[in-house]
Amino acid sequence: MDSYKQSAGMGPEVLKDLETRMSWVYRRSGSAMLLTSATTCLAFLTTLFSPIAGTRSFGVFAAFVILLDYVLVMTLFCTSVVIYHDRFETKKWCCNCSFWSKCDPTPTEKAIEDYQNGVELKTDPISRFFK
Repeated sequence: MDSYKQSAGMGPEVLKDLETRMSWVYRRSGSAMLLTSATTCLAFLTTLFSPIAGTRSFGVFAAFVILLDYVLVMTLFCTSVVIYHDRFETKKWCCNCSFWSKCDPTPTEKAIEDYQNGVELKTDPISRFFK
């Protein structure tokens, strides 16, 4: 979600449409998630060298859970972000009775307009610190 929110301030080349925006988000965050998931998975697989059967079983199970989690994040989470983008991002209430209606204008269109008008993107304290 952080990369998605950061993409709102990346200019018209990223905000051209939702597909371009999500592509930027995946390139930015996908490699980091792959690296962390792979190292965690390998760390759990090192329990295969343990002489204790319960520890080995736990390590293999945890490694498969981490691998499955990565696959689900890279597939289903994208779908939920698109639904959030289209239906909920600009709504004021979490249970808005008009959740089936699309946001007009879409948040990507609003971000392009804000960028062209020079409106600064609200950032969290950590992003401001590393700027």
